[in-house]
Formats: sequence, C-alpha cells, structure tokens
Amino acid sequence: MARFGDEVPARYGGVPGQGGPGRGGSRQGGPPGAQRMYKQSMAQRARTMALYNPIPVRQNCLTVNRSLFLFSEDNLVRKYAKKITEWPPFEYLILATIIANCIVLALEQHLPEGDKTPMSERLDDTEPYFIAIFCFESGIKILALGFALHKGSYLRNGWNIMDFVVVCTG
Repeated sequence: MARFGDEVPARYGGVPGQGGPGRGGSRQGGPPGAQRMYKQSMAQRARTMALYNPIPVRQNCLTVNRSLFLFSEDNLVRKYAKKITEWPPFEYLILATIIANCIVLALEQHLPEGDKTPMSERLDDTEPYFIAIFCFESGIKILALGFALHKGSYLRNGWNIMDFVVVCTG
C-alpha cells in the first residue's frame, strides 16, 4: 500500500518516474494529451484523517454529557424534555404564567397586623400553583440541559440561574 508522498504506481494513473515525494502522480483521462494533476497538501490530509479516524478519548462521569449523571443525549426521556423546552407554546405558557404571577403579586394588599382582605386570601391560594409550574419548568430544563457541569447546561445561563434562585426561595 502506497503512503502519502510515495510514488503512485502506474496502475493507479501514475507514470513511472513522475510523482516525487510529497506530490501525487498524474492521472490519465479526459481529452487526449491533457493531463490533470491531483495534489493534496499535508494539512488537508491531516484534517481528513482527523475527521475519519478520530483518536478515542476515555470518558469519565464528568466528561460524558449526561443529564443528572443518568440520561445520555440519546435517551428518550431527555429527547422529549428537549422537545418540550424548545417548543414555542411552552415558552409562551411560562411567560404568561410569569405575567399572571406579577399581576397576583400586584393585587395583594398588605394590611397591618396580618389582616387580609377576602381577595388577598383567594390570591394566596394561587401561590402553590405558580410554584408548581415554575418547579416543573426548571425541572424539565435541568433534565433536558443537564444541571451544571457540561457546556450549555442549566446553570451556565444567567437567566436560568436567576430562575433557579427564585424557584428555590419560593
């Protein structure tokens, strides 16, 4: 088997004596008398070899992209979680929930000595629903993206950090 830089045998289109080190030989074909030269630089060959013959890298639990150390990228649960988080109606639902929670917080009336109006008592009953929706959102995003260790994980985004702090303190 010929190596890169060796002379190309005549049966592969090379002419004996043509094709020196680092150069491919000429190739027959096309109109009579015309010859085409095929050259490949060392950098192109190195890129090709790296692409098709990658060096295997040992993976450990910190370098493998697994969500919560359980779900690999091709896991069915993680794929569905990614589909849900990237689905535009899901984002709109979360945005509408945030706006509704802001309205509820604005309507609350704080009276002295812990007194509450009937409307404030009804608004307080909505708080567990908002917390459940926000916990579901952060949980599904953590499942889809991973928690903190990998590139692109949940806690590598500033908005998600703020969201996580709000959910934990809620």
